[in-house]
Amino acid sequence: MTEYLMKYFRKIITITVFLFAVFFNSCEQDFVNNNPDVVKSPSEIEAIFNPPVTSNNISCSTPSCHGNENSGGMNLVDWQKAMNGSDNGTMIIPYNGFWSHLYGVINNDTLAGPVSNIAFSEFHKIDPQNVTEIKNWIDQGAKSADGQVAFINVSKLDKTFITNQASDVVAVLDSDSKRVLRLIPVGGRSGQLDAPHYIKVSPDKNFFYISLIQEGYIEKFDINTDYPFSKLDRLQIGLNPAHIEISPDGSKGYVTNFDASGSERVIRRFNANSPMQITGVFQDQKLTAPHGMALTADGSQLYIASEIGEYLFKINTDTFINSDTTVIKEPIDPSVPPNGQGTGNFKPYQIVLSHDESKLFVSCRGSNEIRVYRADDLTLISQIYLGNNSYPLLIKISNDGNYLFTCNRNNNTVSVINTNTLSIISTITGVGIQPHGVDFTKDGQYAIIACETQSGFDGHHPTVGSTKIGVTRIIQMSNFSLLENRIEMASFPAGIEVVK
Repeated sequence: MTEYLMKYFRKIITITVFLFAVFFNSCEQDFVNNNPDVVKSPSEIEAIFNPPVTSNNISCSTPSCHGNENSGGMNLVDWQKAMNGSDNGTMIIPYNGFWSHLYGVINNDTLAGPVSNIAFSEFHKIDPQNVTEIKNWIDQGAKSADGQVAFINVSKLDKTFITNQASDVVAVLDSDSKRVLRLIPVGGRSGQLDAPHYIKVSPDKNFFYISLIQEGYIEKFDINTDYPFSKLDRLQIGLNPAHIEISPDGSKGYVTNFDASGSERVIRRFNANSPMQITGVFQDQKLTAPHGMALTADGSQLYIASEIGEYLFKINTDTFINSDTTVIKEPIDPSVPPNGQGTGNFKPYQIVLSHDESKLFVSCRGSNEIRVYRADDLTLISQIYLGNNSYPLLIKISNDGNYLFTCNRNNNTVSVINTNTLSIISTITGVGIQPHGVDFTKDGQYAIIACETQSGFDGHHPTVGSTKIGVTRIIQMSNFSLLENRIEMASFPAGIEVVK
């Protein structure tokens, strides 16, 4: 009975749309607009958006449904409004048709790319040839009829960067509007995943560095340039490069090698200026699978967490030598053996320094807690339990220094810890699927949460097929409330940094 009613309902909808088109002299008239302020799309794209309406062509792909902002806020008449997106956010990402949400809406071939299964989906899917034409148009910049490209004058101070680890791109967001402006291709191999994992902006805010955790390289990009995106340099840096830190003067960089096999128990120092090159290697038996790092404001001390070795290190960067006078190393817990094999009970993943550099916060994904240590001698101050199966990953301290946000991957929550009382003051639930990374807008009003989204979907519309859309969420700092915004991008958002 339910199936019969659904078919009957769809027939009613089809007849209603057809009668609407007939009585109002066709949907084509929705696009009769002589307003000189309207920016047009190229004629071949407008021809797809605005075909003549007949009894065989009554679908939401005709612009009757998107001739203004009444249908989800998506206007396909005005190029500028189309580029501004809809109520759901970004719809068209210049130079990347594959990950643009519009492509998923009109595409019906899961082998070709993402397919969005929206309400009345059959009215949105269009001819494959036209799908290809629209994708090619977006891939070439989604230009207007007079050759404009959207979002070309966005200041570097208005940008947020998020690595999309399962799709070899870095998403560029407008920090204010939360709109995806670009997806920058990264990596040096074709046909293999290079996996951009972590991102670090240089202190002068002119460059960003990414770690390609599967390819074994780091790459350097110019923040100030647009398409074609300016990859300035790349450097082979050993197995599984993870976290990156850059010295305050921008001359040196440090990268952890998150190698679980134990064959490389090292971190590497590199010349951050081009041409990049390795300038030092720090090695220790207890440094098995190092991931998190924190660098003091003057660049003199580098803190490292070894996840499998379960040790913390404090290194004098002036010497970068492993000796009793230049290094402090302490187990994360007294139960940890000194052989570098750890216990598997704690797994310290990420570390950050308090703003006054007196405390070191460590996310322990094995014990589901944040551990707090004295920064001067690495003695334990406090243990903050986050809940069963929380599996905390990246952590960050708010701009004002008062709160530590921790992304709890396995239970889809974010914990907010008061950095003075060392207590949890809020646990925000339902923060997307698999929260991974966090940073704060420069005005301090919002936290941006990059969610892996590998085991489900939390975007604008459900998808079918194997292509997994990445989603990023927003938390309002004034009351720690989760906003409805769902920022879609490429697969597996992970590392994040806001330029500020």
